[in-house]
Amino acid sequence: MLQNAILFPKAPLAILNIDDIDIGLKVKYVGTAVSSTVTVSVSGDITFKQGAVGAEAVDATIDSGGDDPGVIDVSNPSANTFGEVVDMINASPNWEAYLVGTLRADLTDASVGSLLTRSETTLAPKTDLSLFKDTSKVLNISVRAGVRTGVNGSEEKGATELYSITSTNTFGSGTNLIQIYEIDEAKNSETKIYELAGGATTVENTKSFVSNGRGSLGVSKQGNHLLVRMIGSVDCTGSLQVIGAVAKGL
Repeated sequence: MLQNAILFPKAPLAILNIDDIDIGLKVKYVGTAVSSTVTVSVSGDITFKQGAVGAEAVDATIDSGGDDPGVIDVSNPSANTFGEVVDMINASPNWEAYLVGTLRADLTDASVGSLLTRSETTLAPKTDLSLFKDTSKVLNISVRAGVRTGVNGSEEKGATELYSITSTNTFGSGTNLIQIYEIDEAKNSETKIYELAGGATTVENTKSFVSNGRGSLGVSKQGNHLLVRMIGSVDCTGSLQVIGAVAKGL
């Protein structure tokens, strides 16, 4: 039985206050090789390798096209959104991935936004590796609020209530927005349920979602989660804190 989130302590679901700690997606190696590595180039391309320790080779089960097997080329039309990238990874029998601070339609091309450069990194067995967004290229800071549903065969589901969003955007010019999306990961459905202007440059802004003692509007359906996003039209740096509660149950 799913318990009401209001019964759970109100607590920070996430606090992002440093550049380049906004997670774009998480990847995991689930193949049979002894070792696996992931690399993100300066252009945002992702290379996947597997094999013996110190002798890993590109994994051709992932390929965005062209002459670079084992590489997702984010300038390729088949992989220039985060939705396409995560689907391509999950189509391989050797890898799994899911989105964290990104929407499926978010662009991955380095000219408009991409992942942070990462040198070749060896993955711990069966453990998620976080790939971070490059905040000098991506004009948003985003927080995933809630739990994953049906992970590792679990039927546990969650629901999230937001109580407040506190943000400070240090952009130099342009506009600032706060958005909330409800995400149905099973259906690849992303619905914007809230949008309002954020604070002025360097001014802390708090938006409250409490009504009659519980979260209102900023609430996910059972089995879904929320994505809270601060957007700058020209630049987006600063901090984003999301306060809420998550209920878990069957």
